[in-house]
Amino acid sequence: MEPAWSGAQGADQRRVWSAVLRPAAGELMERAAEIAAAVNVFTCERLPDLLASAEAREVNRASTEASIRDFAEVLGSGADPAQTARLGSPTLDYAQDGAHRDIPLTTLMRSYRLGHAATSQHFAEILDRHARDPAELHLASELASAWMFAYVDAALCLVEEVYTAERDRWIRSAAASQAETIKAIFDGQPLDADVASRRLRHDVRRIHVAAVAWLDAHDEGRNSIAVLEAAIRDIAAAIGNHKPLVQPLSTLSVAAWLSSHSDIPSRVLDELRFRTAVAPGVRVAIGEPARGIAGMRSSHLEALEAQRIARLARQNVGTVTRYGNVALRAIATTDIEQSRTFVRRELGRLGSHDETTRRLAATLRTYLDENCSRGRTAKRLHIHENTVAYRIRQAEELLGRPLGKRSLELRIALALADLVAEGADASQMVAGADGLRLTSSVGGLGAPSLPSPN
Repeated sequence: MEPAWSGAQGADQRRVWSAVLRPAAGELMERAAEIAAAVNVFTCERLPDLLASAEAREVNRASTEASIRDFAEVLGSGADPAQTARLGSPTLDYAQDGAHRDIPLTTLMRSYRLGHAATSQHFAEILDRHARDPAELHLASELASAWMFAYVDAALCLVEEVYTAERDRWIRSAAASQAETIKAIFDGQPLDADVASRRLRHDVRRIHVAAVAWLDAHDEGRNSIAVLEAAIRDIAAAIGNHKPLVQPLSTLSVAAWLSSHSDIPSRVLDELRFRTAVAPGVRVAIGEPARGIAGMRSSHLEALEAQRIARLARQNVGTVTRYGNVALRAIATTDIEQSRTFVRRELGRLGSHDETTRRLAATLRTYLDENCSRGRTAKRLHIHENTVAYRIRQAEELLGRPLGKRSLELRIALALADLVAEGADASQMVAGADGLRLTSSVGGLGAPSLPSPN
């Protein structure tokens, strides 16, 4: 087999491609996920504002992995990048999403170049393992660098074409008008209710429950937005709203407003569910009901906070987290370092993370929830009452004080202990006000960045 690329037609180039670059391309393909994760960290350090959230980092990582795999395939087959370079679906989606979010093309291109630089470093290490001597490594490195540059150049041209075409189309679309109207609402700009309702095709005077639905990972070949919208439709139907207002936040999340002319019973909100069969991998967070334009804004901020707590608590897929049920934890974790210090001081040795101490803390938390009833605690935990009594005594010894002293602080510390444990994702500790910061660009509703098409 001979390489088709014009840059690899010399005898030495063909030999080094066969002996070094082809097997190196195979290793690059096998390690694509691992290298993409490392490149993601590299890019995050240099573009922190672009990749400020866990969601933005994940879509960047998925896009990077897709491009690494595509380059490995081009190199391994000896193909001409100018003829065969393509944008995989993650990269294509993110370029189009950047056009919707008004991410500058220069920022998009810089993220791509950073990904190229980091990937080149990792690939250089792979080449070093496959070359037999310094002379072969030198020639292989030169040829690989030229091949990768040709690939990146072709890919960047495609990105620019996709971005420009999508940006022109988006500006003229009704979706752009909807995004700008929602941004105006979040920014607190004066807005006539009739005008807003007409632009959104949604009565803004109603009572609104804001929702955020999201996926944690990109799954190539899946229409993520359609999956997220399916979950939203299910929970909207439960409150009698069959046409919710839905606004994509990124390729992995959407915001929505479920509206009603009358009050929505609290019980209905607590029992909201969606079919995981039609929305696999989805989680949903909701705010509290509120009326009018101001209500759309406030409920959305609460939904973002509920989402933050759901992520911190590692809620299972398929769950709906209501702000009203996690409000205390949301308020108490706006400053994560203060929260951690509070928990450490209140729990003392009871805050240790060994299995025995965690079991004591869990028993104490249930005991306090059950108004200090050993019987109800035993029944709830499926243990004997004497076991409950023994564990409570041990917990008090670790606390160094009786349960009746600073009982409110103790309850709060126990409720926060797992949320603020060391190692929790700091990106999820952002206070609700950051939800507004994420809406600061045209169309950038809750999407702080565009993932790189690396």
